[in-house]
Amino acid sequence: MEKYLVDFDGVVLDSQAKFDEVMMGNTNFHDWNKYLNSINWREFYESCNEIDDAFNSLYKLQINNRLKAIITAIHSFEEGHEKTLILRKNKITVPIIFVLPNQEKSIIYPPCKEDVLIDDKEKNCINFEKAGGKALLFRPKGYYGSKKTVKSLKELL
Repeated sequence: MEKYLVDFDGVVLDSQAKFDEVMMGNTNFHDWNKYLNSINWREFYESCNEIDDAFNSLYKLQINNRLKAIITAIHSFEEGHEKTLILRKNKITVPIIFVLPNQEKSIIYPPCKEDVLIDDKEKNCINFEKAGGKALLFRPKGYYGSKKTVKSLKELL
């Protein structure tokens, strides 16, 4: 049976686009770590919107034993803490796998053939498949090139 590993930013919350905006607006390019550690992650995530009832879909996948983990990039311990609080508040109790920027998810979590990554970044999907897993590119607006896509986590139910 296929088990899902779901990305957080851009799949559960619309936070990836907001994060990209924040980073584009940062003119302090000489000290990214200091800048990332200065972000109030609670306020940041409170300003984000849930994508298509994602927490409910995750919960249903979890109770049906089809959600293996949340796998998500973090830029600081505080960001990881906020993501954990958000997931637990929404009754998502599966393991959370944190990945540092510029690390491949498939290196941190080597997949087996039953693992399916749901991610909004094509590069992550390609690397996961090369490592032996399966992947679905998350695209709320649908078809994207030759890669198999999913528009909503509801499609996995």
